[in-house]
Amino acid sequence: MRRWVYNGFWVWLLTLSSLQAVSEPKSLWGIPISEYDSRRQALSKALESDQMAVLMAENEAPTRLRFRQENHFMYLTGVETPNAVLVILPEDSPLEERTILFLQRRSRASQIFEGPAPEPNEATRQELQVDAVRDRREFNEFLKETLTHHPRVVANRPARTALPEIACALETEAQVGTVEGMMARLRVVKSPAELALMRRAAQISAEAHQALARRVAPRVYEYELEAALLETYRRNGAQREAYPPIIGSGPNALILHYNANKRQMQAGELVLVDAGAEYSYYAADITRTYPVSGKFTPRQRELYNAVLEAMQLAEREAKPGVTLRDLHNKVVEFFRNHPLRAKDENGEERTLDTFFVHGLSHMVGMDVHDPGQSAPLQSGMVFTIEPGLYIPSEKIGIRIEDTYLMTERGAVSFTPNLPRQASDIERLVQQGRRAPQQPRQPAQPRQPAQRR
Repeated sequence: MRRWVYNGFWVWLLTLSSLQAVSEPKSLWGIPISEYDSRRQALSKALESDQMAVLMAENEAPTRLRFRQENHFMYLTGVETPNAVLVILPEDSPLEERTILFLQRRSRASQIFEGPAPEPNEATRQELQVDAVRDRREFNEFLKETLTHHPRVVANRPARTALPEIACALETEAQVGTVEGMMARLRVVKSPAELALMRRAAQISAEAHQALARRVAPRVYEYELEAALLETYRRNGAQREAYPPIIGSGPNALILHYNANKRQMQAGELVLVDAGAEYSYYAADITRTYPVSGKFTPRQRELYNAVLEAMQLAEREAKPGVTLRDLHNKVVEFFRNHPLRAKDENGEERTLDTFFVHGLSHMVGMDVHDPGQSAPLQSGMVFTIEPGLYIPSEKIGIRIEDTYLMTERGAVSFTPNLPRQASDIERLVQQGRRAPQQPRQPAQPRQPAQRR
């Protein structure tokens, strides 16, 4: 009897903690459970009568990596467990249940070694507010039956990989397409709960940039700046980076997605830092450019100010109904008409638009490059403004980037207090010179990290 009570308590505790590990009551990951239900209903309404949506969770991560859920699956469930499947049927489906979640049943040994996970039972169904929760082993037979009513499947990335093989094994036919368009329309406008998480991600990222800036100095390695970022992320509860930090000093600032972060910075250079935290599955995206010596040279300052002026122009032009492409074209025109010039690799003098080589903006959300890139701006959308100039002949790369919420009155920065004026940037870097310095130990360059 005592052993039965102990085991029953253990299962209850594992299930409860898996559903509420990082949440408040009636929420998961800071999102109300009722909001996940509303999202699923919205997707159900978007489906045609002969369609169904199949979204698979990620597989278990390799031992050396921390598991991260697939974003569409997470957006619709809030469940951070591998090998699960969510099926959503259209409103007019002849089948009784519209939202069915398939969960892998774990052994007691698996729970001990891998931690708690929601179980396929009635308690989980009630907690998550879905129509049914079933054992993952029942999915193939369910799919075979459901395809007779809904042969057109829209699926997320993991499902598009697995479904054709499953359908072939079941000797049934399925027309497998992508759910990306439908999910982009759902995800592009952020709810108040999402915005609260994104503001927190941005606040943590801004604090991390300031901690990093105080470490900028000649002979410091790029990865030492990265260490300041990551320490601040973790200390403030950010689970991971939103993307591998880009910390490019000198010529490395010319490489847009450089993230080896192993070079030693030199006096007189600039260091471009593009880095943002992920908080509760929501990303921030911030870039600043710092003078390694603590002061911009006259040439660096005039180019930096040109980038900042372009950013301020885009901020003013960002209004409901405007597209990100419209904003990009405005900045290209600004650089083309700017009085400053620079020489290209062949020594020919060019207007500054020649050296603006990437897009100005992108949407931000669960992905740092979130879906909905082409949609006209409307209230509740979150996007970046990030002009830059990259001049190989001068070994200068400059980018400034902030994340913005679109409102009826215009774009509002998530980090209005993070310095970006040239003099304020200099002052921030110089603050680190006044702090006591620890004796420097020899450091070995590290190997490149995975690209963003």
